[in-house]
Amino acid sequence: MRFKITLEIDGDADHKSRLIRQLSDEIEIFLNEKEYGEEIQNYLLGCICIKTKEGYEGWYKTRKPKYTKYKKVVNQLTGEEMEISKTFENDFKIDNKLYEVFIDSSDEVSNKILAKEILNSLSNLDSLPKKVKKFDKEKFRYDFRLFFEDRGLI
Repeated sequence: MRFKITLEIDGDADHKSRLIRQLSDEIEIFLNEKEYGEEIQNYLLGCICIKTKEGYEGWYKTRKPKYTKYKKVVNQLTGEEMEISKTFENDFKIDNKLYEVFIDSSDEVSNKILAKEILNSLSNLDSLPKKVKKFDKEKFRYDFRLFFEDRGLI
């Protein structure tokens, strides 16, 4: 399975982007050889780490979880045609008080916050369409928990 954490991050939190990318890479390596079923081969997890300013609450909302079985898209910048298949996407957001703790803490504490938010975001797998039957959500969640436990993050 392929896994990536995508980032929407503001300037105040930019120094934590390396930490998020590193965790994303480690999770991808961990999941690379694992199989949870044929219907999800790609998992994109959006991390929105932006301090919401009053009056701009609607700008950086988490998107609804989305499953794409197959779709062709054209890159607006390059005109290149791309295929998206067997992909699940969902987001989590670090904001308000959690944002302040995340950006002001050590990497260890920030990683613990990320682990907790990622594990919480896995509840979005429950919104998979009923037609997606060949994906072991429980084993996937269990492996994530093991990944974070082995690193002392939960």
